[in-house]
Amino acid sequence: MKLNVKRTIYYYIAALAVVSLYGCSEEPAEILQPEPDYASVSLSSREIVMPEEGGQKTIFVATNREDWDVVCIEDWVDVSIEGGSVTFYVDGNTSEGGRIAVADVVAGTKPDIAKARFKIYQKGADTRNLSEEGTANCYIAGTEGSYRFDASVKGNGKFNGDGKSLYIDYLGVDIEGAAYADLAWEATYDGDKTRSTYIIDGYPVYSAEEKAVYFSTGQTEGNALVCVRNAEGDILWSWHIWVTDDAVGVSTGNSLEWMDRNIGALTNFPDDISNRGMLYQWGRKDPFLPSPAPYMEVPYHVYDEEGYLMETEEEYYAKQEQIESARMVLNINNTQTGNGFLSWEYLGVAPVALEAPGNIEYAVKHPTTVLGCRVDIPIGEYVFDWYLQQDLPSASGAMMQSQSELWGNAESGSDYKTIFDPCPPGYAVPPRGAFGQIPEGYACAYVDRDWERNDYGWTWKGGNGDYFPSTGNLDVSGLIGETSEKMLYWTAEYFGSGAAGFGKAAMLFVAYNEVYYGVYPILDEAEAAAWYSYGAKCFAAPVRCVKE
Repeated sequence: MKLNVKRTIYYYIAALAVVSLYGCSEEPAEILQPEPDYASVSLSSREIVMPEEGGQKTIFVATNREDWDVVCIEDWVDVSIEGGSVTFYVDGNTSEGGRIAVADVVAGTKPDIAKARFKIYQKGADTRNLSEEGTANCYIAGTEGSYRFDASVKGNGKFNGDGKSLYIDYLGVDIEGAAYADLAWEATYDGDKTRSTYIIDGYPVYSAEEKAVYFSTGQTEGNALVCVRNAEGDILWSWHIWVTDDAVGVSTGNSLEWMDRNIGALTNFPDDISNRGMLYQWGRKDPFLPSPAPYMEVPYHVYDEEGYLMETEEEYYAKQEQIESARMVLNINNTQTGNGFLSWEYLGVAPVALEAPGNIEYAVKHPTTVLGCRVDIPIGEYVFDWYLQQDLPSASGAMMQSQSELWGNAESGSDYKTIFDPCPPGYAVPPRGAFGQIPEGYACAYVDRDWERNDYGWTWKGGNGDYFPSTGNLDVSGLIGETSEKMLYWTAEYFGSGAAGFGKAAMLFVAYNEVYYGVYPILDEAEAAAWYSYGAKCFAAPVRCVKE
């Protein structure tokens, strides 16, 4: 390894000076060592997008070594080095799909070397623009295709707001400072972590000129998260890529047009775990993974019409043992990431946030971290929300939680989709009253007469006639639970006050094997301490989108 000679001489003289000044002292002299001079290399850009007809583009290299080179094994890319620059040349792309190459700029000699990776994406003739019908946080793609989407704006932020969270006031809707795209994670539904690497083919690439992301899909259906990062590596925004070859359809129920499956699902067939889709904490745009375990029957306790148990004590404990054994098999936190750079953090704790825009910026930068309802300090009220633990005082002086409308909370037909909405273009989170109207003064409505229980889910007989699987959910601590047992489905409607409503949102849920819409518990001040109950915004549950 070469040493910086001037720097070495300087430290040698400095060391002699220290000895001369303090040679008679009992204190040991400070011996200064030369700073390590490791190889380093940086690039003016980390990736480029080339047109279908071919061409050339140049990047600049900064390194502290005279010896450096470029390694690229793809035969359709030619490289020319001149001074401190590298020029990449490509011919026309004769294939229909896009193609990607990876080049490494290597400086120094072994063992002291530095490496910087560079990506070249060339468009294909059939590259599809996923943002053609509008921008969103989720895009539907097919396998073995080439795609691009607009990465200049957050969600659909050019057209709608942020749900009164003040996020746009502080951080705006434009994505500024993007340096490169990256694959955060990719996953299938069968728990096979090797197959999950075939969802995104290679890596996504960011075009600084177009402010767009390009990527190709592989041979496997599933889901992935693609993001753009700044030069320091911080995530600026991310997009859910939902890869399915089965076209998504719609059906009508309660005056709304419903998607025929959950966001991220590949089917809606009972007994097929690919019907589960993704799970979302209320108000967040980024998805979490359901359990990869197969469906199985879980025994359930029998209650009468008033909610009283109809089993003997002996029967109860015998059945409870069966239930717990089944739950151990079913409820597995999914850790698939494929070739993504992130890992899953299911036991995260929401930072304490007492004013808007709360934890939204943190959530954007940490899309794989579940923000649980646990907080480090007592705040005097029950905590249900990852976003904001306390809001402005009400007229009575009581502290409310999350009076925002992160997912819209609007009436059907109004323009309410926000920049945090997780649905693809043309769809939105179901609005207020999507599954039924909650009576004035109550926290939920009984809708069991409209639903029929069948294999691992329920069918909405009184609505669109579709099947809603028991996907399971992430509870407020981030653990998977109730897979095969319960269905919980979010709407955009929120509750900002009341004993049952602090920091909660309305959802379709099952209690005592009957179906309700709203939040739980019901108007019982004493039960409000059960901050883990259904409707807490820290829960992660599926979303069945509706047409805008």
